[in-house]
Order: sequence, then structure tokens, then C-alpha cells
Amino acid sequence: MPSKHIFLIAGENSGDLHASNLVKSLLRLDGSLRFSGLGGPQMAAADVILLKDIVKGLAIVGVTPVIRNFALIRRLLEQVREFLTEQRPDAVILVDYPGFNLRVASMAHVLNIPVIYYISPQIWAWHPTRISRIRQTVDLMMVLFPFEEEMYRRAGVHAVHVGHPLLDIMRLTMDREEVFQKFGFDPAKKLIGLLPGSRKPEIVRHLPVMLEACERMMAARPDQFQFVIPRSSTVPHELLHKYIERFPVPVRIVDQYRYNVRSALDFAIVKSGTSTLETAILLTPMVIVYKVSFITWILAKMFIQIPWIGLVNIVAGTRVVPELVQNEATGANISRAALEILSDPERLANTKFQLEQVKGSLGRPGASRRAARCVMEILSGRPAEEVVRMAASFE
Repeated sequence: MPSKHIFLIAGENSGDLHASNLVKSLLRLDGSLRFSGLGGPQMAAADVILLKDIVKGLAIVGVTPVIRNFALIRRLLEQVREFLTEQRPDAVILVDYPGFNLRVASMAHVLNIPVIYYISPQIWAWHPTRISRIRQTVDLMMVLFPFEEEMYRRAGVHAVHVGHPLLDIMRLTMDREEVFQKFGFDPAKKLIGLLPGSRKPEIVRHLPVMLEACERMMAARPDQFQFVIPRSSTVPHELLHKYIERFPVPVRIVDQYRYNVRSALDFAIVKSGTSTLETAILLTPMVIVYKVSFITWILAKMFIQIPWIGLVNIVAGTRVVPELVQNEATGANISRAALEILSDPERLANTKFQLEQVKGSLGRPGASRRAARCVMEILSGRPAEEVVRMAASFE
């Protein structure tokens, strides 16, 4: 029997990571599987044959980059259409990245190739009209949050809650004291983490205001703080240093043991996105910051359906941590929010308690393994509605 062929697409760094771990789990179930697709270095390292590295060259957030890269996106979609038509993979797995991936879902559906979506587009936040296209083109939706499963099932989409893969990825090997010793942090000072993002536009928009906030915090409370950036592998050192050098703030950049370092933080200033959920899992109080282009911001204000942008607040269903968005994301506002929380022991304790509740709501470890079981059932020809019924028993 010929080996099964799976085509995957992940368009940004966290999706690349989760797709690579799904591939590893699938190979543990069937070592003969073959993989191709669009993604990044982590998928390539997991033996996915990439048509193109789009994590490095096409990690698009917002409207302006879509307009700027329209011709490239159109060519890439045509390349995918030709590949699917000629190669006829046994399944297509799409990871987040909805603007591109939902078009690919339509292509695969027309070709009668099973479509599995892993990590749902945030249609509960904005663009709810996409659920109609998902119902028409996606055979199985594998979601990270329980509320997503309920939402999709109400809309007639076959959906399975597999849990959040971050619970498997974020393994800690050092305690706080060991982290401080290894990196030479001062135990007499609070350690503040800066997480400005994993793409150049995010660094450009977020890091300067974060560093200004650090400068203000130091001025308000001299000799009480130290700062660290756990660098994303997709961010060049020179880009970070370009901005750090403009501010009289002692900031360390660490490239190793990033989750261990983040677990030792007293507080974090975090760009909205997956990092807020990672920070919540580590029970670290934070302030969420987010800035986008003017056009994207105007459109977001028109279409966003929920009162929060940070995943930690969305999952909690209430404002657990402050959010400073667009014009409110200034150095003065960030430093004020951070100092208010750090100076209030009762608020700090309450925030950590609420973060524990968020972490508990994410489900149990083993998301990649359960997702792989679902994929294997689809590959075997089992209907999606049967997979949904079986999934509760997967471990």
C-alpha cells in the first residue's frame, strides 16, 4: 500500500511550531507518512518538504501587508492550486493563517481532498462570516479552546476540542533561583520581561514604547528593576539592538532557555497574541500591548466582535490583565499600568489566581497527540462526524 501524503500550511512562527509537533505526533503513529507544504524552518526540520518558507517571507498581519504583497500571494495560491491538482495529497491540514488558508480550503474541497483545520481562525473576535465558508469547505476543525468547539458545532461544523499544544511545549527545566544564577540577574531587583513580537513590523511598533516604559519605570523607582528580552528565533539581534541603543535601559537579550527565563519574571510587557497565553500559563502578571497600521486599526474597530484583544482575557471572559491598544499603547501608560500592579500585593495575588483559572481551562496536555489521532482517522476514510464522536476517548 502506498504511503499517505499530507499537505500542510502554516504562515507564521507559532503555527510553524504547532504544525511541526503535529507532524512528529503523526509520524509516531505511522512512520511511512509523507509531508509537503508551506511553512517555516520548524516544519522543514520535521521532514516537511516545503514549496516555500512563508514564515520568513510572508508572515502577514493586518491589511497593509496584504495589499503590499498581493501579487506574491496570488502567485503562491496558484502554485498551491497546481500542486494540489497534480499531486492529489490524501489530506490538507491548515494551521490558522485564515486569509490564505481558507482560499486553499476551497481549492482542496473542489478537488475532493479532505480538509482538516488545526487552530481556528479567530472568527469569534472578528470576521464571523467566515464560518459559512468553513462549514462548506472544512471536513474537520480541531480547536484549542472549549468555547470554539461549542461555537462551531452550533454552526453545523464538525469540530473537536483537542486542547492547547502550549501545555506540551512549555517544559521548564530550571527554577527561578537557577535562572537568576545562570544569567546573572540581580535577586534584589524585580525581573521585567519584554515580549514585543516575532516579526519585524511588530518589533518596530512595539519595542520603542516598551523601552520608553522601562525608562519611566526606572526613573520612578531607581535600582528596583532589571529587564530582559527572550528573543524569538525569527527576530535578528541587530533589529533589537537598533532600538535598545536609543534608550538608557539595561536590557539583556537571551536566546536560550526562553521559557525558563519567562517563568522567572516578576512581570511582563507582552504584545497581544500567543505570547499572552504563554505568559498566563507561566502565571506571570502582565500588561498587553498592541499597535497595528492605521488602516488595519480602522477596519478592526469596525469588525471586532468582542471587548478584548488579548487571548488571556478572551479565554477568561473578563479583563484579567490590562490592555493598551493603538494610541493608548504609550510608554507613559504602559509604565503606569505596570507600576500600579507591581505596587499592589493584593492585585498581584488576584491576577495570579485568575491566570491559574485560565491555565486550567485550556484542557489537559497531549493536544498534538489527540490531533494526530483525529487526522489518522480521517486518512483511514472515517467520516468527520464519527471522528467527532470518537475524539473524547483519544489520549
